[in-house]
Amino acid sequence: MILPLFPSHPECRSCDRWQEASCNPGIPTEGIGDPGLPALVVVGASPGYHEHRSNAPFRGAAGRLLRDVMLAELSNLCTIYLTNLVRCGREPDAKSKHYKSCFPHHSSDLRAILDTPHPAHYVLLLGAPATVQFHRLHLGLKLRHADAIAQNGRHHTVLGRSVPVFTTLHPGAILLNNSLIHNVEDHVDLLISTIRGHAPSPTEPDIQPARSPHHLP
Repeated sequence: MILPLFPSHPECRSCDRWQEASCNPGIPTEGIGDPGLPALVVVGASPGYHEHRSNAPFRGAAGRLLRDVMLAELSNLCTIYLTNLVRCGREPDAKSKHYKSCFPHHSSDLRAILDTPHPAHYVLLLGAPATVQFHRLHLGLKLRHADAIAQNGRHHTVLGRSVPVFTTLHPGAILLNNSLIHNVEDHVDLLISTIRGHAPSPTEPDIQPARSPHHLP
């Protein structure tokens, strides 16, 4: 088995954000690792200057933090696919219409990953915009970032497949506030435990009926 190859889309004019790209509009998805491992799809919101210069996702300082710190242990457990919901534009102010315009490209790449026979598939969403828009477009849900984090590991039907979805902070937020790395570590630890099959399972509460006062000692 080999990793799927993902096309860039330099000819796409579905929205106006291609004009903001310094070069290489339509940044493609990238797959890294052993194709025999479980697949982890890491989803960001939109590319930046370094991504357009290299025509690849997650470059620059935030990309290095993601690859070298946030995903360091996961790189030994998974094939990692890096992708963005929006493929053009250096500004981080993508609107709902831009996510909708890019959705066919993202959906096509995600379907190719889910159709690749990895032992399992997982999704990790980076930051509030990617989280909100992924839930809106793929799941038809309106969900806040904090609520998505509280539901980390819940299975959702994504393109016809049941996939555990996790949410964490964007690496750019950690560059602004280093202490946030501890939050990310908690989210990633849960993801790692799930991949290894050690995630805690919720149990039903043991609710005892209240006794009347005359039965009390």
